[in-house]
Amino acid sequence: MAFRNFTRSLFQFTKLTNNTNQRLYSSIQRKSYQTFKITQRYMPIRTFSSIQTNDNAYRDLDTFLQKEIQLEKSAQKHPSKLPTIPNFQVQANGPEATLTRDIGNGKVVVKFNVTNTVNASDSEQESDLQSTGQEQQQTNNSSSQLKSRPIFTVDINRGGPTLSFLCSYLPNDYPDTREHQHSTENEQKHNHNEENINEDFQIDEFTIHDGEWNETVYSSDCSVIDGELYDKLLNLLEEHGIGEEFANQLADFSTAYEHRQYIGLLEKLQQFVKK
Repeated sequence: MAFRNFTRSLFQFTKLTNNTNQRLYSSIQRKSYQTFKITQRYMPIRTFSSIQTNDNAYRDLDTFLQKEIQLEKSAQKHPSKLPTIPNFQVQANGPEATLTRDIGNGKVVVKFNVTNTVNASDSEQESDLQSTGQEQQQTNNSSSQLKSRPIFTVDINRGGPTLSFLCSYLPNDYPDTREHQHSTENEQKHNHNEENINEDFQIDEFTIHDGEWNETVYSSDCSVIDGELYDKLLNLLEEHGIGEEFANQLADFSTAYEHRQYIGLLEKLQQFVKK
């Protein structure tokens, strides 16, 4: 829990430097806060003539997709079975996933959507890798580096009103975060893989509501609440199984599930092209 005391100050710093400071709401209404970003990486200059026939364009795209799908499948870390999240039942529908856990007389529900959840910094690493070396090795290496870190909600219900949290992953490009964490964790944790010790999350907002978290329900921005209250809310989540270990497990599951969804999208595109 030593690293938890450092979380709030880092969280406040990232909130101040974050340009996307809009109000976000529960995954019960995911559409209200899903953001679809278009970066320059996905807008290459047109290098073909508009005189080309549709048949040539479709045929060229189909040829590319055949190779691309095979490369993406070969890069899958969990091709047949998704990673498990202990003590949680998982239900998935399209890009959305719901994790459910019963604790005593209460229930914990975690919801998230894997659409556009791959880190931009990882995508830049992918682009750099693809500019050198052999094509297949680049794709495998870059795909393994991509990681999905979704915004997620946590609903805790004890038979009455629901206590809800909106959470997001802490950025992993702050060296001080890793150095502080490494200096406070025990010897056993030092031996873990880096992917299993660098993930953590922050609480962005919290509220209490009766049934549905929407614009009519007041919620508090956690960057302006008392630091001790924020730490106690983190401890409450920890007691319900939502801690650093869960953050790692969720990121692993989300990464594998997002990759599976992406491959499925490519296959649908290929079917469309073949018509």
